[in-house]
Amino acid sequence: MKVVMARDKMSVVIFASFIVVGGTVMAYYPLSQEVEAQHHGAPPPAAAIGDGKLVLDMQTEPPKITQGGNLLMTIGFFDEGKNANIQHVTFRMDISKDGKHILSDFFHDHSGEVRLMFKDKGGSSSSATIGGNQDVLTNAWISDPGSPIMISGPVFNQSGTYDIGLELTTIDNDKTDLVEPLEYHFDVNVS
Repeated sequence: MKVVMARDKMSVVIFASFIVVGGTVMAYYPLSQEVEAQHHGAPPPAAAIGDGKLVLDMQTEPPKITQGGNLLMTIGFFDEGKNANIQHVTFRMDISKDGKHILSDFFHDHSGEVRLMFKDKGGSSSSATIGGNQDVLTNAWISDPGSPIMISGPVFNQSGTYDIGLELTTIDNDKTDLVEPLEYHFDVNVS
């Protein structure tokens, strides 16, 4: 016996299916979510490298960034599988606002956690200066033991949204370049 469904009933069944499936998807993945400043927005998903799952961890002190104030930014990469920091990280950081380039340079830390202290000294300087040491193998800025890398000058000196791009180039060993750098982009709001 062959069952034939009327064209009108088929349209209703298809429409109802879309409503049910769409409603289920929307319940699990809402269109918009309000995110409080947890690491300045939701962290990017973990990246698979070899047998590790690498996660970006960026924190600021103070958590609410104000224009012209001192800011300690800590950037690390964490291996979820090993439950430990990734060692010997090198990344290029690019900071811009409203399409205007503000700072771009390479930073490195042997323990895997780069600490950057931004200080706006005021004055007439139109560019930032970096105080630290140059690592010979990575050609990146590293800090003195126990101190952050100092960045003096006008970086976060205006209110608004800043775009920060990170390009991770080495992990696990100063000489081990990633075949393809991992890129991260996120916004930081300054009041």
